[in-house]
Amino acid sequence: MYEDVMIEKTIGDDLTPVFSGHEDCKANDVCGPSAHDYYLIHFCMSGRGTLHDKYGKHQVEAGQLFIIRPQEIVTYVSDEVDPWEYSWIAFYGKVASAFLTNKSVYDVTADFGYEIVNLVKEKISSPYVYISLLYRLMHVLFASKSSTNGIVEQIKQYIRFNYIHDLTVESIANYFSFERSYLYRVFKREVGVSIKEFITLTRMQQAKILLKKGYSVTETSFAVGYKDQFNFSKAYKKHYSTPPITQKGK
Repeated sequence: MYEDVMIEKTIGDDLTPVFSGHEDCKANDVCGPSAHDYYLIHFCMSGRGTLHDKYGKHQVEAGQLFIIRPQEIVTYVSDEVDPWEYSWIAFYGKVASAFLTNKSVYDVTADFGYEIVNLVKEKISSPYVYISLLYRLMHVLFASKSSTNGIVEQIKQYIRFNYIHDLTVESIANYFSFERSYLYRVFKREVGVSIKEFITLTRMQQAKILLKKGYSVTETSFAVGYKDQFNFSKAYKKHYSTPPITQKGK
């Protein structure tokens, strides 16, 4: 069974998902030799298979992923006895360069693979869902407590994509699997403001854009994550020293 979803185009060049898919392979199914213009990650959820790339021959089993990088010629084959089932996601962008290593196979929880399967089955094409998943994956694979700049950049991107939701320092710390106090210190040291302040800053910047486009104060308050218009207006006036005002017609 083969399923895939084309993902909607995003604006920007940091991280752009292209498509995702899922397949329950038959014995000795062969892909390649081939090369692509994008990164391609396969999450093996069951069974096993073999990847052949410029770094050699790699056995891949359930609970692992393998990465195919742009312009690399690869071949991968499902096992003849226990063929693999995998899901995949293709993407490109500046941030994707984190995968430019000489390691092709990584151990990772199967949850990532099943998330892709569910998205494919539901025909979800919103790029932000996949971008969030990719950032979480990079955090699991590459982030360490000594790499604070990488952690901070991931948190900033997460806030930019999720500011409409009820974000807190605690919820973000849980999402990235870090202690709240540690995350607070690192972010404040690297950015100069707290996570809470950065959430507000992000919301206020977006609110100013929406008001300039002609959206009402009520529409804008909900669009940037405030359930109460009064609280939004209070925060906006505190930030900009002027009350929020719709500046022109849509």
